[in-house]
Amino acid sequence: MLEVTAKWVSGWKFVGTDSSGREMKMDASVEGGGEGDGFRPAELPLMGLAGCTGIDTIEILQKMRLPVESLELRVTAEKRTDGSPGLVGVKVEYIVRGKGLSKEKVEKAVRLSEEKYCTVSGALSQATPVTHEITIEETS
Repeated sequence: MLEVTAKWVSGWKFVGTDSSGREMKMDASVEGGGEGDGFRPAELPLMGLAGCTGIDTIEILQKMRLPVESLELRVTAEKRTDGSPGLVGVKVEYIVRGKGLSKEKVEKAVRLSEEKYCTVSGALSQATPVTHEITIEETS
């Protein structure tokens, strides 16, 4: 079971605490009436998706013995504009750097993470379309 708590501090600020006691500040943006003194709550599922699929993908790539030098993920989401809560869609961009990387193996690692292993991807994809793009940058 996963469990976190969030305690109101003031204004729109909250402090979230995970099951290990680590804390994280959350606040609304200045445009949203907050002070911008923390993560925006709507960004946190995207951050969780990046971390979850990133961990899975790098683990799979290492098991495939691919010479990955770096992995960067950019997650973007578009909010609904009709006033209802939720997202129109989420896009994950994987930027993989290394020498002689197999495009097919990188694609397989990403697919396995998104479809089989990443809990956050599974949860988000139940509510909104999640797409991805892979960029492989050859290093010397």
